[in-house]
Amino acid sequence: MATLEIRRIDPHDEQLLRAWWEVGRAASVERPFEAWPLWEVARDTIRAPRHDGRVVHTVAQREGRAVGAAQLWLFDLDNTHLAEVEVWVHPEHRRRGVGRALLEELEAAAGREGRTTLISSAYAPVGLESPGSLFAAAAGYEVGSFEETKLVDLTTAPAAWAILDEEVAAALGGYRLEVAVDRVPEERLDDFCELLSAFLGEVPTGGLDLRRAEWTPQRIRDGEARAISTGRVSVYGLAVAPDGHLCGFSDVRIHRADPRHASVGGTLVLPGHRGHRLGLGMKLLTHRTVHDLFPECAHVETGNAGVNAAMNAVNEQLGYRVVERCLDVQKRLR
Repeated sequence: MATLEIRRIDPHDEQLLRAWWEVGRAASVERPFEAWPLWEVARDTIRAPRHDGRVVHTVAQREGRAVGAAQLWLFDLDNTHLAEVEVWVHPEHRRRGVGRALLEELEAAAGREGRTTLISSAYAPVGLESPGSLFAAAAGYEVGSFEETKLVDLTTAPAAWAILDEEVAAALGGYRLEVAVDRVPEERLDDFCELLSAFLGEVPTGGLDLRRAEWTPQRIRDGEARAISTGRVSVYGLAVAPDGHLCGFSDVRIHRADPRHASVGGTLVLPGHRGHRLGLGMKLLTHRTVHDLFPECAHVETGNAGVNAAMNAVNEQLGYRVVERCLDVQKRLR
């Protein structure tokens, strides 16, 4: 068997980066929807400067052909004990040591950076295993949290949402809902920072070694600027409490260059403000806004832990259906 060569990629090396992207696309065709981004979207996103961490892209080649691809994400602003690893192997080259060699390369790089815990996600059909879930288990990655990947069909689901509007209106009381596109309004920025900083402490994360993240106005503005520069549109649903402060948010993300598919970033209603159908109301607002801005968008994707009963109920009302499992896995290096 020809020698396996592992190379780090200069993001501006178009040929090698495209080979990396091709492997990821081939490895993702088994998923139940087109989860892999278009080439132009992936290229521009990878090349855009980041303020919150560093990404290392690696490719495995045999006889000049890319057979595996990997990505290492190093958190720099918070959770600096963590690194996120992702490995893809072309289906024609699995079970030949490619994935293991790439993973060992990433684990060594993370260790040199002082990271003590590695996290990743493995996708599998409902009730079944997949090459990814089996590989993660064999490599010593334990499941920290189970999630369900869900899709809602934007071409059919909105027709059934009128009754949900009535339910939200009846429960709002002194609360109100707002929508923003691309940028959180300046007058809402400090409240939004508090919401994002509280997020990891409020959503189910199972046994994952995640710690509180601190968000500042500058961090949010930097992220917004990067998203806009790469063509990503962010739609924010905001819940305003009777005292005028934000008490909840939900966001949906979509790329102008590939508007077929949108995804939910996160949803949170602070304790003490629940029971007013704010989560449902914010999601109706963001999903309708995406549908209005991008009528060609076929579906929105989201992921929820199985134990998150409240959000699962909201998504069921909206018309989401489970299409696969997502296993959030981790490995402690020391």
